[in-house]
Amino acid sequence: MAFEQKYFRDLKYSTKEPLIRRHIADVLKWGSSVSSESLLSGHGKTALDVGCAYGYAVDILKSLAYKAYGVDISEHAVRKAKKTHPAEYSICDVQSGLPFKKNAFDLLTCFGVLEHLVNPVAALGNMFGACRNTMICTTPNRLVEKPVKMTIRDYDQTHINVMAKEEWKEIIEQNLNCRFFKIEPVLDASLKTQDKVLFFKSLKIPYFGLDLRILIKK
Repeated sequence: MAFEQKYFRDLKYSTKEPLIRRHIADVLKWGSSVSSESLLSGHGKTALDVGCAYGYAVDILKSLAYKAYGVDISEHAVRKAKKTHPAEYSICDVQSGLPFKKNAFDLLTCFGVLEHLVNPVAALGNMFGACRNTMICTTPNRLVEKPVKMTIRDYDQTHINVMAKEEWKEIIEQNLNCRFFKIEPVLDASLKTQDKVLFFKSLKIPYFGLDLRILIKK
């Protein structure tokens, strides 16, 4: 399987934990600002992180008082998540379905996953079905990801379905019966030492932000 121990080791995933956590927290803060509800207070709410990897987002959601769950296709990642950030995790392929009832979660998150999938449209539909209220996804921006990442030698060859803002807009409009959605290109600017983030800020850059953050209200 592509996303087992070697993949995470080659990606140096564990060393990126501080930046990943800042990214997740910033996206949740942005989601609160554009959805007119606080996603930063999970009291009495449930949340699911799809493509949870080592459980960083699940841990953050738990710290915000959500009853948080995680799913990932990688057995290695789920084992690691259970050990380091205990919660309820499942191994599954979101493209085929999720092992939860319809409308099970108040909040559903999916950080840096859609670009890895053969059928991201099916995955988006399955996540939408499990979501009761709000979905947030992040994914690279096709307009700029490859040239930038190739230049800095950080391109991930498993990114097989990278799309631009307008392509995601069309997919959402055609496949999801949602009452509101917003897509925003951003660039995460950061400065870090080996184990500490000294500076982090997400900058809104129309069209040419390196990543897209997507919020969908059911």
